[in-house]
Amino acid sequence: MRKVIVSSTVAAGFFLAGPQIADAALGDQTLRVGMTHQDVTELQNSLKEKGYFTGQATGYFGPVTEGAVRRFQSANNLTADGIAGPQTFSALKGSSVSTATSSPQTAPATTSAILRRGANSSQVGQLQQALKDKGYYSHSITNIYGAITEEAVRKFQAAHNLTADGIAGPQTFAALGTAPSAPSNTNTNNTSSNNTSNTTAPSTPSSTTNSSLLRQGSTGNSVTQLQDNLRSLGFFNQNSTGTFGSVTAQAVRTFQVAHNLTADGVAGPKTLSKIDEVLKNPTLQQPPQQTSNNNQSNVSGSTGAFLTNIVANASNYLGSPYLWGGTTASGFDCSGFIQTVFRDQGLSVPRTAAQQWNAGKSVSQPSVGDIVFFETYTNGPSHNGIYIGNNQFIHSGSSTGVTITSMSNSYWAPRYIGAKRLH
Repeated sequence: MRKVIVSSTVAAGFFLAGPQIADAALGDQTLRVGMTHQDVTELQNSLKEKGYFTGQATGYFGPVTEGAVRRFQSANNLTADGIAGPQTFSALKGSSVSTATSSPQTAPATTSAILRRGANSSQVGQLQQALKDKGYYSHSITNIYGAITEEAVRKFQAAHNLTADGIAGPQTFAALGTAPSAPSNTNTNNTSSNNTSNTTAPSTPSSTTNSSLLRQGSTGNSVTQLQDNLRSLGFFNQNSTGTFGSVTAQAVRTFQVAHNLTADGVAGPKTLSKIDEVLKNPTLQQPPQQTSNNNQSNVSGSTGAFLTNIVANASNYLGSPYLWGGTTASGFDCSGFIQTVFRDQGLSVPRTAAQQWNAGKSVSQPSVGDIVFFETYTNGPSHNGIYIGNNQFIHSGSSTGVTITSMSNSYWAPRYIGAKRLH
């Protein structure tokens, strides 16, 4: 009888562990002294790579590992408690680390920057803290400008008679009581140091100013020039109106996909600079139905629109938190994020990373919209994301939530196992 009970318990353990293994990655659980787990092995290896842990990775979290974690935390301005939690994992993976706890009353230190959804920096953490102090933000400080932060900004703006667009610019910072300083540096390609979203006309008719942030709702000569330029490149097929609407946003997204930029439909410095570059160099003037390199999908017809919408839709979830088993903007795991993004575009895909790997068609090099897979927790695919070009992928990381990451990242590069196409 005892043997039967033990065997049943073990079997149940494997049954319950099955789904976790399918989508696991370092950071899925907090690690502390006394634990024995594969995640501890990965933690030890990560600390070893950074010079904080010596010896053989054992998978057991003992005093030596605790000391290594404390040293790493201290060196990265984290609470040195020897417990490996979300902030520690974020620092190990090279993401921004919140320092708001050391100065909880500090408001954002810039009024000359524009922070918007998708930004990832300490400036965002300061913004979140300032909103939290005023009762508009009730979540943890993440440094990631996602849907929750955007909504908090909207509420604050509405309460202070500002344009409630969810974008933190000079007027929002002023209402929060900040003092001018150097602009923030974020990880999005459309962050601007300009003080307004409406800009003056560019100095030459063939060039679009690259210090602007043009998005839906923007109006003026700069929008007209943007539309003219996109039409001349074959991405915009309507008359220029000077108003940045949904059609213009779609044209910008299509251009961004074709030229390996994050397809968020916002014309920021990198997008505007690329437009100028293509206008000046006839050899780069490739219409939407063509590809410019082997790492991009053929943006043509319905397939091109589908891929554009996939990337744009995925970008809309930037900043959403990680949640094991999650499939909504309130929280995603890696494969749940992919399933939701594809479902939003009318395509049904399997639920887990392993199932998505088995369902996809292998490709030698990922193109925009393909799924890239990584081996993190066990043999085979256990984490994945959507390739968006420029050697980057968007995914729901256990320590970061939905974010954009380079495939050359020291954590992900050695764990990459291949790409599959699900469309």
